[in-house]
Amino acid sequence: MESSFSRYAVLAAITAGHVGLLLSMSHAATPVQPPQPLPMEMVTIPTPPAPDIRPAPPAPAKTASAKPRKVTPVPPPLPAPARPSPKAITTDTRTEEVASKAPAVAEAPAASPAVGRSEAAPPAPIVPPTHIGGHLGNPRPVYPPLSIELGEAGAVGLRVAVGADGRAQEVSIARSSGFPRLDRAALQAVRNWRFRPAMRGNEAIPFTYVFNVDFDLTKA
Repeated sequence: MESSFSRYAVLAAITAGHVGLLLSMSHAATPVQPPQPLPMEMVTIPTPPAPDIRPAPPAPAKTASAKPRKVTPVPPPLPAPARPSPKAITTDTRTEEVASKAPAVAEAPAASPAVGRSEAAPPAPIVPPTHIGGHLGNPRPVYPPLSIELGEAGAVGLRVAVGADGRAQEVSIARSSGFPRLDRAALQAVRNWRFRPAMRGNEAIPFTYVFNVDFDLTKA
């Protein structure tokens, strides 16, 4: 019992010694100071001077070589004309007086040759075509029987393009009679007619003209 107690006492003493040693070492250690920032110093870097760039001097202009001037020789002065003698002056004056007293003769103007002007001959008048003439043999248009019964009558104006050969090239209504049956009868008859063509001098030409086809009940 005593031996175990003494053993605990020894361990407690050793432990207390170690604790005391650690405490003494912790108090003896120097305190740790936090790091301090290093002082900064502003340094000014000098700017190098700009390079001196100067424009190159202009090239000297080439001077044109002066051309030698041509020296024109001055002709020697002409000798002064000899003065006429008083006798010669008198003779010349009389000659001028006689010439001035002579009657002036006017020259007749040269006759200008007659210039012939070729005037264009006026164009020959145009004789229009015609459908009238027994030698043409054009039959009268057929009067529609129904138009006779209904008493339809009137004049149909036709526009006919007559060729140089005297045939109707185109036939159309220029003015209606007011009755379609009469208009159709006139168109059908005139399309087969023969015409005397239009004439310009001795030449037959195509021509378009207008004429009337009459439908009269008294002649039906």
